[in-house]
Amino acid sequence: MDKPFFSIVTASYNSEKTIFDTISSVLNQGFSDFEYLIIDGNSTDKTLQIIQSFEASFEEKNIKYSYISEKDNGIYDAWNKGIKLSSGKWISFLGSDDEYLPDALEHYYFYLKNDANSNYISSKVELINSKKEVLTVIGKPFVWKKVVRNMEIAQVGSFHKKELFDDVGLFNDHYKIVGDLDFYIRCKDFIKPIYFEKITAKMLNEGVSNQIYKALKEALDVKLINKSSTLPLVPYYDFTTILLKCYYNKLIKKK
Repeated sequence: MDKPFFSIVTASYNSEKTIFDTISSVLNQGFSDFEYLIIDGNSTDKTLQIIQSFEASFEEKNIKYSYISEKDNGIYDAWNKGIKLSSGKWISFLGSDDEYLPDALEHYYFYLKNDANSNYISSKVELINSKKEVLTVIGKPFVWKKVVRNMEIAQVGSFHKKELFDDVGLFNDHYKIVGDLDFYIRCKDFIKPIYFEKITAKMLNEGVSNQIYKALKEALDVKLINKSSTLPLVPYYDFTTILLKCYYNKLIKKK
């Protein structure tokens, strides 16, 4: 059996309020050369029942749809399980409260089908609230020096060639919020990125990464451990300035 072009991985835990729309957005893709893997962290709500309810629909479209539900060590442990179980050439990580636009995979395939050099691709993503109102659009081209200082790429709008994980290793599940930053720092000598300016997904702005202080503190630890800068004060400067900017923006919105 031929390997699918894409593997889409969703990590879930007690996601009954949002995961129906997430799975629907994958099922309704116009492009079908992909597999969908859901790695559930042993949810105690109706998440698993919702996941199971889609089996027949994916089978009808002849799309491989698989899931596991067991305790894990957080989102990066779940992503690593997904990578190990995947068989696609390119892997993405779609949150259990995020959604692809209907033509998302077609756009990625258009840019990747004849590309033998790249191993990472990203696009733009709409940041939305719980009412699905668009707050802003995020996602800039991957430039390693900029990503290390302030990760402005859209992780939800990113696909990784499977060989990139062979070169760099898996995500470090010691981290709970910014394990992807740690991964991208380690990618420095391996990543060959491309980018296109289309919106491909919607990302809910209420996940774990929205915990501003915790996320920035963990990011600071990652940068210091990986020695991401030759100037030792740069990570501390970035931590302080980004934190102040975030809190300032919050205060402005409250007025």
